[in-house]
Amino acid sequence: MESHLIISIGRQIGAGGLGVARRLSEEFGLKVYDKELLVEVARESGLDESCFQQRDEHSSRGFRTALQSFRSLLGLYNRAGTNTVMTEEQLFKIQSEVMRGIAAKEDCIIVGRCADYILRDEPRLATFFICADLESRVRNLMKVGGKTEEEARRFIELGDRKRAEYYNYYTFKRWGDSASYDLCIDATKLGDDVERVVDLIKYYLKQRNLIS
Repeated sequence: MESHLIISIGRQIGAGGLGVARRLSEEFGLKVYDKELLVEVARESGLDESCFQQRDEHSSRGFRTALQSFRSLLGLYNRAGTNTVMTEEQLFKIQSEVMRGIAAKEDCIIVGRCADYILRDEPRLATFFICADLESRVRNLMKVGGKTEEEARRFIELGDRKRAEYYNYYTFKRWGDSASYDLCIDATKLGDDVERVVDLIKYYLKQRNLIS
């Protein structure tokens, strides 16, 4: 069976990881799965897409409970209106199955969602983590998101903590730890320039003969 190129991008809040993914998508003609993955998960599970909007990697409410009890139950509703009780673990399992299905049929870029761990057995998987210094991230959120400095700092602190909880719980690794990825890139060291980050990723992919 032919293996596909899978680019996994983890990122700190405000570090520009999604912009890097979109630029790589333009460069290679690959689909980016971020929020789009939730649509696929909803379709596979028979649940309404809106059920997942507050229950992806940015929501730690269920995960904090799971860490304490491992049995946190959530009431979700399918399109027919029938109550379906699922654990966070079951939702993660569905997401994992959907992700493996995508990897089996196409080259793609997956942003976050523990893709580096879920697809770890894929021979053509390349995993990256994009980080930046706090001040750069604050400036980015103020510029792009229209947040005040205080709002940006709070958003970063909360968002990073939720992502770390999610990742650490399901992968048994540490979010942002260099040992968890093929390559960690500090965007600030590259002038917070998306093109320079993309060039570095392309260089790495070429060195592994994943692209020509």
